[in-house]
Amino acid sequence: MANVAPTYSASDLVAVSLIAAVVAVWVEAAGGSFSFLALLACEAVFLAFYLVGSLFAGWRALAAGVLFDLPLRLLVGYAVVNTALMVLAWLSPLGIIANFGILLAVAAALFVAARPTREQQSPNPTVGLLVIGLSLVAATLWCQDSLRPIAPEGDLVFFKPWIDGFYHAVHIRIFGASHGAASIEDFRMAGLAARLYHYGVYLTPALIKEASGIHSYTAFAGILAPMGVLFTGLAAYALVGSLWGAWPGLAAAAALLLLPDGAQQGMRNTFMSYHWLTQISPSATYGLALLAVAWLFVLRGCTEGRRVQLFAGWLFAGILALYKLHFFIASALLLWLVPPLFFHAKLGRAKRALWAASAFAVYVVTMAFVRKVPGVPLIRFDGSSVAEILRLVKGFTPPGALRELLADRIGKQSSLLSNLLVGAPFILFAALGLFVPLLVLWAVWLRKHTSRLLVLFPFLILANFLAMFFGLALDLRRSTPDELSHRPVMVLYFMVVTWVGGAGGLWLARSRRLGRLTGPVLIGLGIALLAVPAFFGSGVQRMWAMRNFSPVRVPTGLVRAAEYMHDQGSDRDVFQDSQFDRTYTVAALSERRAYASRTMTLMPYHSDLLEQRIATVEDFMELHDATAVTATAQKLGLRWFLLNPSDRVGWPDAITGRPAFELNGFRLYRF
Repeated sequence: MANVAPTYSASDLVAVSLIAAVVAVWVEAAGGSFSFLALLACEAVFLAFYLVGSLFAGWRALAAGVLFDLPLRLLVGYAVVNTALMVLAWLSPLGIIANFGILLAVAAALFVAARPTREQQSPNPTVGLLVIGLSLVAATLWCQDSLRPIAPEGDLVFFKPWIDGFYHAVHIRIFGASHGAASIEDFRMAGLAARLYHYGVYLTPALIKEASGIHSYTAFAGILAPMGVLFTGLAAYALVGSLWGAWPGLAAAAALLLLPDGAQQGMRNTFMSYHWLTQISPSATYGLALLAVAWLFVLRGCTEGRRVQLFAGWLFAGILALYKLHFFIASALLLWLVPPLFFHAKLGRAKRALWAASAFAVYVVTMAFVRKVPGVPLIRFDGSSVAEILRLVKGFTPPGALRELLADRIGKQSSLLSNLLVGAPFILFAALGLFVPLLVLWAVWLRKHTSRLLVLFPFLILANFLAMFFGLALDLRRSTPDELSHRPVMVLYFMVVTWVGGAGGLWLARSRRLGRLTGPVLIGLGIALLAVPAFFGSGVQRMWAMRNFSPVRVPTGLVRAAEYMHDQGSDRDVFQDSQFDRTYTVAALSERRAYASRTMTLMPYHSDLLEQRIATVEDFMELHDATAVTATAQKLGLRWFLLNPSDRVGWPDAITGRPAFELNGFRLYRF
């Protein structure tokens, strides 16, 4: 531990405790009641993040020149602790609470063994603490629908978060109950091993859920969703702050969290909206935070010629694949190509060319391996889908002047040249809005105030995005064929907007007239701009073209039947829904295992086995003999069967007339 000299401060420890308390309040808001056990679990989790992050902050070779204050410590600690929890979920026969207990004990022992010293800080709050406060408030405002997720209305219950919230809740339950690989089931079919996928985001909510007994849907709405937004603010600050200083870092976080995106600025294309995407896809927010950390170390390693930082950046990029595979695929080549081009060391052109060629070869080999993983979208660069993806994005533009302008200029009826010349600006402005001209203006000013790499960085991100967006073929085997092309728009927005915000903060800090007022000006703007998430946060998940996806309208009878299963059954119970629970609502609300459920999107993984189970259930519903019905239910392992009002079974009256629960046509049978 000779090269590790960790530090800590009283203000950091107080801040860590307060962050955990805010998360516990989020849980209370989402679940409707306060859980003291959830508070204790949150405190333990964030303490573990801080201890591990402080160990890395004390590693001199890694931390040199990096703004390694509380935000980055929490991010690095999260990456290490949460990833270790994920690995243990697959490998350890112990439960998630025991696994975390071991990790916390190891982290505390290593921290004490490294002989940490207490930092002497001024009584005034540091910029990092201001960023944490700003990010907590902004996350709360953006996540208004998640933090108040349920609204009963007559015979319906409105779930305001995007429909995928049920899917996330199911996986939180699965990982909360994990005791090794054999216990991690396919969410569609009890008893079948899950496919490999980027499940990393579920471990921390699953831990807090398991330790406190809160509902899985509460863990999704009160932990998974808002904590990811919080982490994006911390990541924006850590990235820009390590390159240009703390106040520009604060400006970067404020720009990301407090300014409207392209759709909210007037483009109105929700499909390209960053703030909409962060709400409907929580895994993306964690992926963005980890990607920012990866780029932080790669950029610092390049500008300072530090190989340790360079390898650390690549390591975080590798971890990213466990959280958001789309971002890893979209960013890996650039992460590997930037160092040979910009590494600050005396390397000849031949060595740099060889390094770049090797990086490209590694990317090709890696993608060849990744594409064989079950569930990974098609990875093929051939430019075959330019017209189709532009037609798709154009379809999410509301009727009006802009849509009419684009009608004959992009899409299948237009030439490739027209699609590229008109489509590229359309996509950029739809996502970034006014940040596009600001990017150019700040780049002109920054040429004389920072390194060439940092000036070019957002343009490299932009070029990489356009190459991926227009170059990748659509995966027509899926109901979301654009998945790999579209999701990286969040990477583009995050990197460009944090860079633009940071550049503005750097200009302010270096201004002769306003430099002394940098802190007050940024704090004042930050407070004023909280009005943006306060206004847009409510209803941010709604989309005019997909109105059934948010809010999700669920019949009260179905909700109460699921709650009955939850209250009267065991967590090992298996249920079957006569509609095959396509939206995972029953599985999420009951916290029970599905025998067979269909999916909203096409999933080729074990699809043949799923169809066999569906056929078995359909045969089961046609049985006429009471003894055969009971025997078949026992053979299949079914404890519950939910019959929807529109469905019929051939069972005799001796069974159909005696449901365990009945409401508004929904009948729940217990076997």
